[in-house]
Amino acid sequence: MDTLAALCSLLFLLLIQNAAILGQLDNSIRGSGSPPPAKPPAPTLRLQPSTPSITHFVNDSFIIFCQTVQKDIDTKWRDPRGQTRENTKGRVHIEKKTMGLLALVFEHISLDDRGNWTCEVNGNGNGNRNVNVEREFLASFELLVNQKISFGKTEQVQSVREGRDAMVNCFVEGMPTPEVSWLYNGEYINTVNSSKHNRLSNGLYIRNVSQADAGEYTCRAMRITPTFSDSDQITILLRIQHKPHWFFNETLPVQYAYVGGAVNLSCDAMGEPPPSFTWLHNGKGIVGFNHRIFVADYGATLQLEIRNSSQFGDYKCKVANPLGMLERVIKLRPGPKPWSPTSFLLKRSQPDAIELDLKAPRMTNVSYEMQVYGYRVAFMSDKEFKFNAGNWSHAKFRDFSFHRGQHFIIPHLKANTSYLMRAASINLAGLSDWSGVKTFATAAGCSIWNPSLYPLYALIVAFIRT
Repeated sequence: MDTLAALCSLLFLLLIQNAAILGQLDNSIRGSGSPPPAKPPAPTLRLQPSTPSITHFVNDSFIIFCQTVQKDIDTKWRDPRGQTRENTKGRVHIEKKTMGLLALVFEHISLDDRGNWTCEVNGNGNGNRNVNVEREFLASFELLVNQKISFGKTEQVQSVREGRDAMVNCFVEGMPTPEVSWLYNGEYINTVNSSKHNRLSNGLYIRNVSQADAGEYTCRAMRITPTFSDSDQITILLRIQHKPHWFFNETLPVQYAYVGGAVNLSCDAMGEPPPSFTWLHNGKGIVGFNHRIFVADYGATLQLEIRNSSQFGDYKCKVANPLGMLERVIKLRPGPKPWSPTSFLLKRSQPDAIELDLKAPRMTNVSYEMQVYGYRVAFMSDKEFKFNAGNWSHAKFRDFSFHRGQHFIIPHLKANTSYLMRAASINLAGLSDWSGVKTFATAAGCSIWNPSLYPLYALIVAFIRT
């Protein structure tokens, strides 16, 4: 019994000791701990649209609203540089709306608008301001600005001097920056490891240009991003500056005319910049009303009406640009007037063509080179003749040369139509007097007639006859 009582007393003491220890632990936990964290307050500000980043192109318009949950809270917008936007007018401005809305308005977005825009609490409704309050409640978004591809001040016609290195300028603008490639007359230019071409940020570099490098260069810009892709291009005409040179070598050094006739003296030369053309007669400027000069970029024609023998002589054509000068002398000599055709008849009529029979007598007392070598036929339909009141300066004409054969065919006519025609002989001195006017009509209906196949027609006819 004594032993049992002692054991019971020991057990009781242990229970009391454990209870004390547990109590101390519980007190220590209660004393050192903190209440569970409170839930974060609902955000005071909200953006509409509520996306963290927004993408637009330059010149787009855009509006975003900052809304407050409490009516007595004032808000403001700060730009990417931290400056407060207070203006209510302008390209970028604010507009105060009802229901606690403060709008940020972009009438025309520019690249300078890129960055983070922040709406923040400005204070309470009583005008009291607190720095902690101002910085505690913020809402921001990032404005990403893309710029459409453009070519700025790129000139579409550019020039460079022959023998020098050239830069074909192409000022590509765009954000993000596009990738640029080049084409020459529609063919891709490989600028990688090229000894001729080098692609630079502001254009295409070409070494030692020659006239073979003249032509159309296409500057093509392209870009591919995760959100969009686009491309654009501009074509640039590159002209190679060079001194003038003759490009039409069939001009005869000696030409002929007769008093009462007319003659055209031609002077054709290439140059860049386009050269100027000057005509001289026997070393002096040409005066009077008996001439006309027709000037094009690469040629000048002097048209003379020969009224007297003083107009014969040496005619000099001077061609010049800042890089050089050329001269050519054409000797104008008197020649015999050709005789008019003695035969001017209809040989064959087709729905779309008329073949003529033309003959001229052999001229006497003239050299072989001054004989008639061809004919000119002027023609108008009867309706055209009436419309032009019989003025033959509006007529069409076709020249025939003996070395092309003795078939004188006027093609591309209308079927079942009457045409008024007249003919003149041609020699080196010019045209003869015109023949009398005659009327010939095309056949009715359709035809397989083709003047270019005339030799074949002749063979078929000869085969049938045999």
